[in-house]
Amino acid sequence: MPFLMIIGFQAYRKYTDVKSINTLIREGNFKQIHLHGFYGHLYARALRKVTKQRLTESKSLTASLKTREDYLTLWSHEMKTPLTSLLMIAENNPTVPSEEVSEKIELVNYQLKQLLTFDRLDDFNHDLVFEKIDLSDCIKRVIQQNASFFLSHEVMPKIAVPPVKILTDSKWLSFILEQVITNAVKYSNKNGVVQISFNNDTLTITDHGIGITKSDLPRVFEQGFTGGNGRTHGEATGMGLYMTQQIAKILDIKVGISSTENVGTTVKLTFNPKKITTK
Repeated sequence: MPFLMIIGFQAYRKYTDVKSINTLIREGNFKQIHLHGFYGHLYARALRKVTKQRLTESKSLTASLKTREDYLTLWSHEMKTPLTSLLMIAENNPTVPSEEVSEKIELVNYQLKQLLTFDRLDDFNHDLVFEKIDLSDCIKRVIQQNASFFLSHEVMPKIAVPPVKILTDSKWLSFILEQVITNAVKYSNKNGVVQISFNNDTLTITDHGIGITKSDLPRVFEQGFTGGNGRTHGEATGMGLYMTQQIAKILDIKVGISSTENVGTTVKLTFNPKKITTK
């Protein structure tokens, strides 16, 4: 009989422990969970550790979603700006020059491509197709697609790229080139030239415009950083160079930037020499 009483007492104790733990879990009071015995202590400690990890992940996810929401809001504003400008022009004029319409539409298209790229950045690896592409042809296509942007800023490209092929993803290399080249155009002086050259595995893109301040230069690849130029010239989300660097890492391209205020900026894209072949 005493033996049965002991067994019954232990069973009741386990039942009350489980019931107590379930109550604490429902209430979220994980720190209050205390189990009896050596194994109970280990279990409780492990449970608290896992719970702490889950809470940390939850906070990180919440912060990430908030950041994404903020950028979506910013992008929607940036895309509305050229459309609003175009609408105001149309309201005040019976006709709108095709050049202005083309420029505003291309700006919206550019911002939309940035937005879609940012949205796919986390799942980027599933969209890669590596093949040998002609670097010069890729650059010319990017410039052609942004011809009106060059014309509206009164800037000319100067290309000096020898016959060379790169093993890479054409679509995403084009995105990188577009970000860097349009930045060079945007911050160039009128009647300026954007020089594009290739030598020793490195593509160099140089403008002779307003440059970047010393204080801003170390932060240009930070997510969401627009800097002084972005604030004064507008049309900047602070995501272009951030995405450029993230994509470049996956394509095995090193991105470097140097700049002198009121002199110009140079961006260098250094390719893995093992992925380069000359004709």
